[in-house]
Amino acid sequence: MESTTGNVDSVFETVIIDEAARANPLDLFIPMAKAERRIILVGDHRQLPHILEEDVERQLNSSNQTTQDALKKSLFERLFKQLQEWEKRDGIKRTVTLDTQYRMHPILGDFVSRTFYEYHGEPPIKAGRPEKEFFHELPGYQDKVAAWINVPLNLGSETKGQSKSRPVEARRIAEELKRLIEHDSRLTFGVIAFYRAQVTELWQQLCKLELAEVTDDGNYQVASAWRETTNHDGKLVERLRIGTVDAFQGKEFDVVFLSVTRSNNIRATPDRPETYRRKYGFLLLENRLCVAMSRQQRLLIAAGDLEMVRAEADRPESERQAIRELIAFYELCKTPHGKVF
Repeated sequence: MESTTGNVDSVFETVIIDEAARANPLDLFIPMAKAERRIILVGDHRQLPHILEEDVERQLNSSNQTTQDALKKSLFERLFKQLQEWEKRDGIKRTVTLDTQYRMHPILGDFVSRTFYEYHGEPPIKAGRPEKEFFHELPGYQDKVAAWINVPLNLGSETKGQSKSRPVEARRIAEELKRLIEHDSRLTFGVIAFYRAQVTELWQQLCKLELAEVTDDGNYQVASAWRETTNHDGKLVERLRIGTVDAFQGKEFDVVFLSVTRSNNIRATPDRPETYRRKYGFLLLENRLCVAMSRQQRLLIAAGDLEMVRAEADRPESERQAIRELIAFYELCKTPHGKVF
């Protein structure tokens, strides 16, 4: 759709809005108001909604649940669910959900489908490409699509402060990334963290290994030798990216590292929800986990304090909903398709 800033009186028979789930509600109303007959919104209500700054999300944690739900849900999600309700009443089809994914290994695709979509009553997402197209020979990960690198609490906890970081975990990720990225020049890598402070810590560790460098204005960037590569399909692509979840929506990489970051001895109990927020923070946000755990094509590696997950995995099924996504991934890592280090 052409820009609405050119002619404020422009009206179109059909308006199509891509990435509609990410749009601020007020920004979404502007192009919607330009439609004469129909509006087509394209997006994924299970992934990131409109952007909220990290400090805003942190302040929301102290709000009541109704306020949190209202601000974290996108207008796209509200409209999607409303249209589904109308469909049930009058039988007129108003929503379409794609049922096939082509990005990732079928085992990983099934994991994402079960954990983030089927769990909410939505239909399964099929794999559009066979397993053989996602083959890799990374040392230590042969025939694996999922892995968890355990970095226990006794090696170093998360730092105190509003935005969390964990230096020992960042160092472990940087070392493993360097080992793997040097093995196959055609593979691409992403490193995702939920906290900006951990992203900074990762950059610092990567600089020590000459995978990254500091620019003249004091920012960080991937070192020139690791910025681009020709992938297995012969295309020139971005080889390495480091950032928060927001920097990865719509992106894909052969291998993705997920920095769990949270590592503490806070006791969380089901009868006190605030204890879960203190213990797990952003790991409780399902839409961020959905994005973070669906960027990979061949291999997803989580690095973090495994006891943070085991503590919840050992609870009865009815009491372990807080981080059920991470528990499901840990259980995948224990199958023949995964590995726990």
